[in-house]
Amino acid sequence: MLAQVLEKMFPGEPYTSDGTTWDSVVFENIVKPVDNTLYEYTLDKLTNADAIKKFREERNTLLNDSDKYMTSDYPHLLEKDIQDWKEYRQALRDLPMTARPTLDADGNLTEKPPDIQLWINTRPVPPTETEIKEKMMAEAEARAKFEAEGS
Repeated sequence: MLAQVLEKMFPGEPYTSDGTTWDSVVFENIVKPVDNTLYEYTLDKLTNADAIKKFREERNTLLNDSDKYMTSDYPHLLEKDIQDWKEYRQALRDLPMTARPTLDADGNLTEKPPDIQLWINTRPVPPTETEIKEKMMAEAEARAKFEAEGS
């Protein structure tokens, strides 16, 4: 697996190694990164490809479900609501860089990684139909009052 990870990280780059650990790798033409974070990330990506694919599908579903809240004509009650949805969606987009999903023997995600569970549980709450109607009525009344005062 070490050779596959190194080829993925540094395609075609010559190195020597005992073939078992990142610590044993010595590159001929480049300086090996001291921090093994990239190695661990690439190893995880190669060994958990199915889990990562399933995780991304779940994340993409959450993004798709929240698309409507980002349209310019969605009746948000407050500007803060728009910002909350933007932050929620950005956090979802960032998840693949931090999450390390795995699958159980049946091919299911072993548990929702804490990062995605946090964002599922804390996503912004869309306004109710009543709140939307009240906002629209208040805006219509304010517009009518403004127009009446201008006449």
